[in-house]
Amino acid sequence: MSKHGGSLSVGLSQAAVDVLRYLKRRYDYRRLSSITSISASTLSRYVTGKTMPRAKNAKKILERSLEIVNPREIVKEYFGNDLDIEGGVHISHDVQTLKILASYALNAFMGTRVNSSLALDIPSIPLAACFSSLIGGMLYFALDKPIWHDGEYLEVSYRSPGTTRTERLWFPSDSVKKGSSMIVFTSFILSPSPIREVLRTLERHKIHVAGLFTLVTVKDTWDRLSVTPGCRRIALLIYERSE
Repeated sequence: MSKHGGSLSVGLSQAAVDVLRYLKRRYDYRRLSSITSISASTLSRYVTGKTMPRAKNAKKILERSLEIVNPREIVKEYFGNDLDIEGGVHISHDVQTLKILASYALNAFMGTRVNSSLALDIPSIPLAACFSSLIGGMLYFALDKPIWHDGEYLEVSYRSPGTTRTERLWFPSDSVKKGSSMIVFTSFILSPSPIREVLRTLERHKIHVAGLFTLVTVKDTWDRLSVTPGCRRIALLIYERSE
């Protein structure tokens, strides 16, 4: 995940513990032990932070725990059956849920070289931050107005569907440093823009985008959304259409 081997081990172990702590809010140690096949005493040490699982065990723990948690159902609780976009704002306030989603992303992109994350909308910044914390990498984010000094940002122009108005996103030029390999995060994708334009800009600067991670999207957009070579797309929930 990170170019530093140790970061992977630490991130994987922390992700596993984060998910176990989330599950501990639902189950007592006896019940949690029965569904994870981990002794209650070991679970207690993990949850209280006295010890951390080794990397070789952490991956198994993480995968099993994510199956129990079911991140897709968690996301659906926020966005509803009819895709309420405001769900992305509400989910960004829930730190424990963000840790679960970051752990899911870590597991999904395991084996990929990644050293940074780029959040394309404000609600996805906390999620990207949690992910960057796990991998020990850099965090970058895009805004609809520049907050950086001249020469320290990149500008991406695009048009929203059904309009002729040109809109813009800005993100720091530091994000396109040589050797960067990133995951792009967004809370929702309802149209190819501005994802398409951002990916093209990153490709033009020879940045390897290892993955695109969105909480929700709509099927027709997702089906026709092309990404740069080597970029893996992950959408937690795909709706038939937006309301």
